[in-house]
Amino acid sequence: MTSVRPAADVRALDAEAYRAALPELAVLIVDAVAAGAGITFLRGVTPEKAAAWWRSLEPDVASGRTTPFVAVDEAGRIVGSTLLVRSIYENSPYRAEIGKVIVLASHRRRGVASALMTAAEERARADGRWLLVLDTVEGSAAEGLYRSLGWNVTGVVPNFAMNPDGVPQPATFFWKDLR
Repeated sequence: MTSVRPAADVRALDAEAYRAALPELAVLIVDAVAAGAGITFLRGVTPEKAAAWWRSLEPDVASGRTTPFVAVDEAGRIVGSTLLVRSIYENSPYRAEIGKVIVLASHRRRGVASALMTAAEERARADGRWLLVLDTVEGSAAEGLYRSLGWNVTGVVPNFAMNPDGVPQPATFFWKDLR
């Protein structure tokens, strides 16, 4: 029996490690948008614009509201990311959102996204966050991934956000109960 090596090691970043990772996180966004992913930005996003977006999250990372996870390959390069964003509201201390599940195009279909999701779910559970939500482009590979990981569809919102070419597209919203 042969063993399969994981495609990448997943780790949570503290505020200092997050700041150091900003250039590589920016590369993830640029790569994903160039490959057609609908993740906030339109085609032609620059590394500087992507880094500025990541930098805007620094206060939430420092406060503990957001935990960034990265997948790192054997060479020590960041090849994937996701965010666990905890609700700050009094009436939902058990809820969190998964955001920015991004994997370099060169590393997709190797289990990186699944490993990132597992790490985020484990941290959420450890933090008492048992209800998770997320959204993704309807019909995307990510939608299939979330279904395969036991996420439940809430519904589809038409024209939710534009794809990288500026065309509005629907989004599928998911939830998962970790109890």
